[in-house]
Amino acid sequence: MRSLMLKLLTIIIALSSFSLFAADVNAELDQKVTTFLQKAIAPNESYTFDKVVILKKEEMKDLAGWMVYFVRIDLKLTKQEGKKLSVNDIVFTNGKILSKDFADINSGRSLKGRYSLDMDVRAYNKEHLLAGNFNAPHKIVVFSDPLCPFCMDFIPEVIADVQKNPETFALFYYHFPLNIHPAAPTLVKAMILAEEKGDKEIVAKVYKEFFDIKESDEKVILDIFNKALKKNFTVEQINQAHILKQLNNDQELATNLMINGTPTIYLDGKKDDTKRAYRKFIKESK
Repeated sequence: MRSLMLKLLTIIIALSSFSLFAADVNAELDQKVTTFLQKAIAPNESYTFDKVVILKKEEMKDLAGWMVYFVRIDLKLTKQEGKKLSVNDIVFTNGKILSKDFADINSGRSLKGRYSLDMDVRAYNKEHLLAGNFNAPHKIVVFSDPLCPFCMDFIPEVIADVQKNPETFALFYYHFPLNIHPAAPTLVKAMILAEEKGDKEIVAKVYKEFFDIKESDEKVILDIFNKALKKNFTVEQINQAHILKQLNNDQELATNLMINGTPTIYLDGKKDDTKRAYRKFIKESK
């Protein structure tokens, strides 16, 4: 359902630019942005519009006079009474034009990737604490996929750094299996179960295995996991409701933050595209 709604919203507001009336003050501009998006979303048999919420706004780094708006679009699902769907997105405006995106003319890359929402402090919870001291002054949050080659290099590295500096860092780990890795969700569910059963080192163990699994059959994938990690999990066990819920919660946070790749790193609430900005605090603590 979420993928369907995302597709619908993409069609509805997929555009290069829209005309807006000039806005003299920020409050008026906020109202014009939310009103425009509301009008752009036509109700159908699957949903009706509820509201647009501005999550954050800031001036563009690349274009003078332009603002970046982070918005949450809430929809009511007509076939599921009382149920709602929320989709986060980014739009750009200078008060006269509203644009869905811009591209760097040299690299061809979307400018959306240069802007991000801040981390919700609720992400700093003991259930997701992977290493370090929960009350340490610097918080690192990582979203990762165990089949992502870049993650295989980064995760063991950041775990080691935090373990050597536990009074400086708290490292929080969130599962974010990518669609391009069909075996990843099975591995993640097995990791959640292993941790539940007391294996607190399972994340580090999995990344040290450098899994390269091309299979899509869940039992085959789980057999590979069991053999490598000396487990005896069944398909039924890893698909228990509470395990699926934990995976869904992790993915939902990533979706709300508009994360689309791994590893994605946040340091003290801000997205860190360098992925290693935390190391400056290692030097400071010595």
